[in-house]
Amino acid sequence: MKKLLILLLSAALILAACSDSETDVPVTGSISSGQDIATGEADPTAEATAEPTDSPTPEPEAEAEAEEPAQPETPVDAGDECQSADDAGAESPEGLLPVDPDVKIGTLNNGFTYYIRSNDSPGGSLSLRLVVNAGSFNEPFAGANYAHFLEHMLFNGTEKYPGNEIIDALESIGVEFGPDLNAYTSYDETVYMLDLVIDEEEDSVGTAFDVLSQWAHAATIDPVDVEEERGIVRDEYRLRDESGQGIIFKAFDRMYGQGTPYEGRSPGGTAENIEATTAEDLRDFYETWYVPSNMAVVAVGDLPIDTLEELVEEYFCGIPTGDDPPVVDNWSALNPEATFETATSPEQSYSYLSLDIRLPSWDPNTIEGDRQLWIEEIISIMVENRLQDGYEQGFLSQIDPTHWLTFSHTRGLRFYGTNLRADDFSAALTDYWSLLLSLEQHGFGDADLERAAKAIRADLESAIEAEPTVQDRQRADQYAAHFLGGSDIGRLEDTAARVDALLDELQVDELSDRYREILADSGLILIAVGPDPSEVPTVEEMQAAVDAAVPGELPEMIGEASELLSVPDPVDPVSEGPIEAITSELDDAYEWEFANGARVMYAYSDIAENEISLQAISWGGWSALEEGERPLAQYLATRAVGNSGLGDLSPAQISRYLDDRNAQVQPFIGETTEGIAGASDSADVETMFQLMHLYMTEARVDEQAFGEAVNIGDIIASLSVSDPDWQQALAYLEVRHGEAFGWFNLVAPPETLDSLTPESLLDIYQRRLVGVDDLVVVVVGDVDRDVVEQMARTYVGTLPAGESDDYVNRRAPVPEGIVRREVVLGPDIQSTSATYFYELLSDVNPASEVAVDVLQVLLDSRLVENVREDLGDTYVVAASIGMSITPEPRIDAEVFATGDPEQMATIEAEMTRILAEVRSGEITNEEFEQARSVVNDNYALVVNADFTNVLLRRAYVSDDELPTPGRLIDELEALELADVQELAALLFDPDQHIQIIRVLPG
Repeated sequence: MKKLLILLLSAALILAACSDSETDVPVTGSISSGQDIATGEADPTAEATAEPTDSPTPEPEAEAEAEEPAQPETPVDAGDECQSADDAGAESPEGLLPVDPDVKIGTLNNGFTYYIRSNDSPGGSLSLRLVVNAGSFNEPFAGANYAHFLEHMLFNGTEKYPGNEIIDALESIGVEFGPDLNAYTSYDETVYMLDLVIDEEEDSVGTAFDVLSQWAHAATIDPVDVEEERGIVRDEYRLRDESGQGIIFKAFDRMYGQGTPYEGRSPGGTAENIEATTAEDLRDFYETWYVPSNMAVVAVGDLPIDTLEELVEEYFCGIPTGDDPPVVDNWSALNPEATFETATSPEQSYSYLSLDIRLPSWDPNTIEGDRQLWIEEIISIMVENRLQDGYEQGFLSQIDPTHWLTFSHTRGLRFYGTNLRADDFSAALTDYWSLLLSLEQHGFGDADLERAAKAIRADLESAIEAEPTVQDRQRADQYAAHFLGGSDIGRLEDTAARVDALLDELQVDELSDRYREILADSGLILIAVGPDPSEVPTVEEMQAAVDAAVPGELPEMIGEASELLSVPDPVDPVSEGPIEAITSELDDAYEWEFANGARVMYAYSDIAENEISLQAISWGGWSALEEGERPLAQYLATRAVGNSGLGDLSPAQISRYLDDRNAQVQPFIGETTEGIAGASDSADVETMFQLMHLYMTEARVDEQAFGEAVNIGDIIASLSVSDPDWQQALAYLEVRHGEAFGWFNLVAPPETLDSLTPESLLDIYQRRLVGVDDLVVVVVGDVDRDVVEQMARTYVGTLPAGESDDYVNRRAPVPEGIVRREVVLGPDIQSTSATYFYELLSDVNPASEVAVDVLQVLLDSRLVENVREDLGDTYVVAASIGMSITPEPRIDAEVFATGDPEQMATIEAEMTRILAEVRSGEITNEEFEQARSVVNDNYALVVNADFTNVLLRRAYVSDDELPTPGRLIDELEALELADVQELAALLFDPDQHIQIIRVLPG
């Protein structure tokens, strides 16, 4: 099911039809292990950095120290003698998990480990990883921040690529900062990632290998560069740690790490240590831990494995062996005593309880360790199922639906955990712990194991079907994880067989005993989180609530539904046929139209085997509702329906029905459209269509789901006065829309929330999602046309017809002049920033789309070089330029920078200067060609979402204006510098834009 959630998130991004400042609503889950950042692929426990991307994300840097002896610029080609013969092709030793024979693991004579695999998905590309088995845990003292600071420095230059030449080299082969150039530092590791298109003419592969090799042994770490980078690292700390969320994270990190070797070793370090770090400190850490025996290079892509091995030998054999690093031990004993803590900050807009139980450490690379990890996962699924049953039957008094997850905070710290929201935290905590104690007393039954086994087997079967098209990046990350922690990289068929045998042999008594052991060996870690101590229970109250818990009867196991619905009789389309304009690019593109006004468009794609996405949209959205109903429709109604049952089935019954089926859908209501986003396996397409049909015919709002949705409304109201992202979004909407702000307000007032009923929320939902007039359903993926046709005739053509309506343009004219609005930050927040918003009414077509993409890459590069690198006080600076078709065609741009509060005036002045230069046409041909190369590489990597976007665009424009992958490449080749200069001149009007500035109080 986790895979489907990722697919649905991608689908939601496609359909986020550019409504103003869409802001996510928080959903409380187990807190991530901290200070993570949205990099292209980032370890969830990472203090991640990355070169700035389209969205505000971080970056790294470099140096040079004259006293250090220079390493050879080009590694010596040692030929066949470079590789240790005993590693190549060796079978897994007894007791270790088998390794997929398609990946070759070897060790060079200098001790460097390598993982290589030839992979043709997506094709024409290569993913490289430099994996360093060292992070903040390996620093000489807690809070040093050396690992993270060093990661920054590697992007500031190496012996062969001094200063920013390393960035220039990567840009020259089409590598963009962000999704193509990423790095992260966590507690246990530092990983550098390059994902690129293979270009023989530009020797992109050789350059990328060369850069990775330089990072591994030839960083300059110049003292001057360290001083210049210090302000950037300090601004990152300001952004992540000197904030309400940073305060909350530190409380979790303290509770999770206390009494263990990880105590106090957060990757972000401390402000004092950032200021005190020297080039000598970083050089010492580099030479201690960045040695071949402690590193691996991973290469996965569309090249023969012999070629990849030759490249590894060419670029990594000549690296000096160095001394083996010190041996470190992250093991620590479990603490059987319960611990309690409160974590509060005015920026934390809502209250919740976090309940966690530490799990023992296992070696996942061993057969026994793998077995124990699977047992713990089986127990987690059984507990979560029982909690869901208890929630639905009234055993639990929390507001939000239950969950029970397994997660890692660091490599050596694993947990079971949950979060919960409640009106009465003491009662909710007692109820929750009582149910866990009831499971301890009664144990699990055969039905518990059967249900968990069914879900696990279905997920493994689905993964096996999708395995042939696993992408380069995903495989590269898997091999990096294997080097670092021994995770399973065997054939999925072997994993499934091993797990299947385990499920057959396990007895519920063994699982019950193991669950009891976990509760006995590990004390509950309980953290109350909220905006103020008065809003959360005290330590004494939490202790009393836990002490009051007693085991009782278990809730009934809710039975499985035999079917989701009675299958309608299929109807014939009124017209059908191939989509002639795009059949050359979209395989078997076809369309059906039905009498109820619905259209179904389909394209076959095996880019991702065993994956199908569904996007259904119709016109209207919240713009067709009443003023003030946006937050009710967009956030509350769809949430309440999504957490309720469908037809006669309860949420738990639906969940049980889906245990062994990989299908999921979710409804949405945006500014001008509403619809359904869905995903499924090839075998479960019908289940996906059935769910869509039910959400459009038999939706309901249950009392529990209604209460949770109203609570979300209260949370949004709190966020609007304490969370800087929400404050900025509202400030922008207020300035942008003036008297029309009531249509765009994200917050429902208290009196509106108080007047809501389950019926009124359902009415809002039904006004937009029940009754078909102009529904467009797009299906793309690994499914045959005749299957989609049957689904369309059965579940789309039979949807009830509704009255025709359309979206309404509620947007006010762009305000005249420069409008500047300040957002005053809370007392715990030190991260000041400036965001400039520009808007241009413009045609949206493939030519303009290409010009927008090139301008964004070009402007991003200029901003990073001049604001971040030259000024040195900005962690994030980026441009984001997007296009919208409804309610009127336009281009929107945001230019954003964080920075030292005392330097924001200088940062803004530099942003303004750069925008003025770009607007006046001061763009060099070299900048233009470099940006075009990056965009070309992005276009070359086609995914299913690109095909979905093309088909959805047919609902807006004629077929000759569709942004097919081929059309975008053609337009990119035809694009001229003058086209980008003209767009910049029109878009970045110095006399008409909005500025939202985050400032410190006073």
